[in-house]
Amino acid sequence: MTGSPTESRPSKILKTQGHTDQDKEDKQLQDLSMSKNPRIQRYLVAIEYIGTRFSGSQQQPNCRTVVGVLEEAFHKFIGQPVSIFCSSRTDAGVHALSNVCHVDVERISKRKPGEVLPPHEPSVVRRAVNHFLQNEGDISVIDVRCVPNDFHARFKAQERTYFYRLVSGSEPLSTFEKERAWHVPEKLDLNAMQEACKVLVGHHDFSSFRAAGCQFS
Repeated sequence: MTGSPTESRPSKILKTQGHTDQDKEDKQLQDLSMSKNPRIQRYLVAIEYIGTRFSGSQQQPNCRTVVGVLEEAFHKFIGQPVSIFCSSRTDAGVHALSNVCHVDVERISKRKPGEVLPPHEPSVVRRAVNHFLQNEGDISVIDVRCVPNDFHARFKAQERTYFYRLVSGSEPLSTFEKERAWHVPEKLDLNAMQEACKVLVGHHDFSSFRAAGCQFS
């Protein structure tokens, strides 16, 4: 099915409006992640990673994941466990140029246990966490900022951009393109592909593609 981006299509957005049980669950999740302790600093943390050796971004038992590796690095830095929330979930093998997360950190003195110190500067957090990530070889922190305690990396996200890279041709992929692009040996009809993609332009309801029980956003 093809069509012009300016064609009028029946809107399905209204079907997803209103307060559903899923909306309530999302709100509860957001409330649980909101820091109520004024001594805790919430940080926005932007990370980049090569997803080849990761089993996705979300924490999974007995698997190497982006969140798992990042939480371990923070634990080594501040000496206590943390919970990290990402703006976008990525599957196994998917890379990220900038996936934004947030984390709450309470700076406790290591010399005087129980003594709360002023929050670390963002630049200190970035350098320290990258120090503990350097042996991983495929993930690093590219930016850290202080944010209000009601900021949520997932629910405050305004947009997400995804790149899908295809390389066509009979020649094998360059060494530098392996695990970075999908190799299609046949010649692609770009005009037909561009025409077909017009059906995706606009605002659509893709909720039918979600797994059962999947959360919104």
